Amino acid sequence: MRIAPAIARGLRLSVIEGALFAVYWNVVAGVIINGLALAAGARPIHLAILNAIPLLGQVCGVFAARFLQARDARKPLVLLAEGVSRAVWLFVPLLLLLPEGGGRIWFVLAVAAVSHIIHAAGVVGWISWVSDLVPEQIRGVYFGVRAAIAGLVGVAGLLAASTLADSVRRAHGAGPEYLDVLLLLVGVSVLFAGLSWVGLLLQPVRKMRRLAQAGWRSIRASIVTGNARRIAVSWGTMAFSMGITTGVYMAFFLDRLKMSLTGLTGYALIALGVSTAMTPVLGRVADRFGHRNMLLLAWCGVFWQPLLSVFTSEDMPHVLGLMPWPILVDAVAGGCFWPAVGVSQQNLVIGAARSEDRAGLFATLSALAGILGFVAAILGGIVADVVGDRTLFSIGAIPIGDLRTPLLLGTLLRALAGFTILRIREPVRTSETIASGQAFSVVWRLLIGKPIRPITR
Repeated sequence: MRIAPAIARGLRLSVIEGALFAVYWNVVAGVIINGLALAAGARPIHLAILNAIPLLGQVCGVFAARFLQARDARKPLVLLAEGVSRAVWLFVPLLLLLPEGGGRIWFVLAVAAVSHIIHAAGVVGWISWVSDLVPEQIRGVYFGVRAAIAGLVGVAGLLAASTLADSVRRAHGAGPEYLDVLLLLVGVSVLFAGLSWVGLLLQPVRKMRRLAQAGWRSIRASIVTGNARRIAVSWGTMAFSMGITTGVYMAFFLDRLKMSLTGLTGYALIALGVSTAMTPVLGRVADRFGHRNMLLLAWCGVFWQPLLSVFTSEDMPHVLGLMPWPILVDAVAGGCFWPAVGVSQQNLVIGAARSEDRAGLFATLSALAGILGFVAAILGGIVADVVGDRTLFSIGAIPIGDLRTPLLLGTLLRALAGFTILRIREPVRTSETIASGQAFSVVWRLLIGKPIRPITR
């Protein structure tokens, strides 16, 4: 296996860039932004919208794909989209100029919507750009290692941020001082986003092999093949089933279980520890036995997880004073299987489309999943709001109502959605598999800058 020195440097830079981006993303799409929304007066429906906006934003990716498939402009598009989407968060402190009440939370939602919609265009360009740089034989291991490193750095940053926010809340309550520190943390995250953008700027890009001149027909053609349709059905049904719970998880942890931001970060840190250990291994399993089989295994590990929250109450024994023990089980299972879902889905798309069609297929699938996931998340928030404090029925001593209703519904839908994976066909490989030790050796030597040894069989 030969990797040009410039490409090797670019792949190393991509790992650094991803780690810096993870610090930013964990703030603007995770615990801190949910805390900021609650401080701005959010109700469950607002949190459902906030956490579903990234899904809806994926529709923008289709237009980015149409642009990219006719022009060799992947890097300029990514730099422009990512630069603007990250800078938009610098405007969020303007909410302090608004009176307390509904206006503040809608301003936060507006900033999030602009940022995530533009970011979706950058993601499509990035997938098309970087997937051309990573050799097929180490794709699973490389993206797995990159995700693990990014997760480690991102959660370390989140731990520091949430610890600071919780200390201010303990000292001053959920007042102006708490809101100020949350806004400060968003600003610091944008600084990391800027450094990540520089990492993108320094990475190389391959010239696209061919450009599609057929306009929207080329995008439509990318998804009408039999396997692309099967992947689309799987993405769509899984996105809808998971979207039902997207907007209520954070609210359930923060409001119903009374977990602190530090507790939520501890949850993320545990998930990260498992993910760091497992993601490269699962990536290698996917390289060797197929990404479709890996996705099926991952589904078996994620469809039942909302039940852990359904059957958890605030008075259950806490682990290290941070979280009830079923939530610890959820963190371990999530850390093991959720990264495998993302990596497997991504690599199935990479393998199912030619380089020149890949952006269109990825964007179309993302848009489909985004729309369905957004609709489902809003429905989940509406269900929680409508049910309110009522108890619909009880399972043992656990009353089912409020936020537990969409969590239970999401579990049932996830169980059904997984059967669509069985219809997906593994894309035909264009190169032979290599031994696990060789795959990890290639990625390790790539990351530390050592010459890559020839592959032996």
